[in-house]
Amino acid sequence: MEAIKSLSQNNQVDSTSDLIMDSLKDPIGETNHFTWFITDIGIVALFKKNENFETYSSIVEIEANKIALDITKEEKEYLKIKERQLFLFYS
Repeated sequence: MEAIKSLSQNNQVDSTSDLIMDSLKDPIGETNHFTWFITDIGIVALFKKNENFETYSSIVEIEANKIALDITKEEKEYLKIKERQLFLFYS
């Protein structure tokens, strides 16, 4: 039973990753460190460079404000999908 649970969780993660990656076509804006997208799941801030998590985490809200996005009440999740780093913001 445990193997089936793990398999279904992996499939769910793959589906979510695919959905996010498929949504990264038409950006809604760009800032110094991020390209911003709207997805079916939430707002994505795609890292422009391969910087460390702490640096980008400390500036993401400031840069969101620069393009009139209020993400202060959203949940934030860091993801690395197919060598691309991003923050996903969702309610």
